[in-house]
Amino acid sequence: MILEFINVEKSFGAKKVLKGVNFTAKSGVANGYLGRNGSGKTTSFRILLDIFKPDKGQILLDGKKLDHKKVKIGYLPEERGMYDGVGLVDQLTYFGMLKGMKKKAAQTEAKKWLEYFDLKDDKQALKTLSKGNAQKIQIIQSVMNDPDILVFDEPFSGLDPVNVSKLKEIINNFIKRDKLVLFSSHQMPVVETFCEDIHILEKGEIVLSGNLDYMKKQLGHGKMILSVSNITNQELYANLRSLPMGIDLSLKPEGVLLDFKEPGAKRELLNKLAGSSFDIEEFKLYKPTLEEIFKEQVGK
Repeated sequence: MILEFINVEKSFGAKKVLKGVNFTAKSGVANGYLGRNGSGKTTSFRILLDIFKPDKGQILLDGKKLDHKKVKIGYLPEERGMYDGVGLVDQLTYFGMLKGMKKKAAQTEAKKWLEYFDLKDDKQALKTLSKGNAQKIQIIQSVMNDPDILVFDEPFSGLDPVNVSKLKEIINNFIKRDKLVLFSSHQMPVVETFCEDIHILEKGEIVLSGNLDYMKKQLGHGKMILSVSNITNQELYANLRSLPMGIDLSLKPEGVLLDFKEPGAKRELLNKLAGSSFDIEEFKLYKPTLEEIFKEQVGK
């Protein structure tokens, strides 16, 4: 499946939230939809779910206008909207039936997923659960009808590392079955571990979209990391700054980032390093992290 947002715009009163959003997400990979708070992510999701109508633009699935009657979409909202006083199986059965499931099938799926997440007391009320366990219930209601498209807004919130792994397992299972997975999260290191494609939204516009590994290679082109063992990174940075070599320098936790701006700058640096007292630990190609890419794109 290929999902396309084409010039999607949305305003609320005088405030324009989406300013012509364009991106393509495909099934079979994890798609990260990233942005700062207030960038328009949740509004995008609600348009995808047909909760809001776009002012302009359209959403296509495999080249045709998305038909919500034919496509099952599972949604995990950032805001939690379940019933505190209702037992877990009854609550999940109700939500399953809202999604078109038969009562018996919904009960069976509810019990299967509760067991998967180690929630043994299926008559327990939601209000008695911890934040993490309540999040599990939200996850279950979003996947129990085996949707074609999964939309997750901050899915890792409140989960411990064991259950983060379980959620990753769920997402990967959907991906292996060629489902379309689109999610938002501020936990960049978690996203980076299994996200293949990313789409970064800033002030209602897509500023970067595509394959994450390709982005890392492109944004790291012409840059290297240098670290030594006999002085600190700060001292190395100060030493290198005194050399006029046509290289932009910046400090990173793992060493000094070298951005070669002039032809021959790398060769000149290597010659100077060969005659120096530096005990070189690493001199390697630089690949930015997802967090670094994100901060660069949104101007932080």
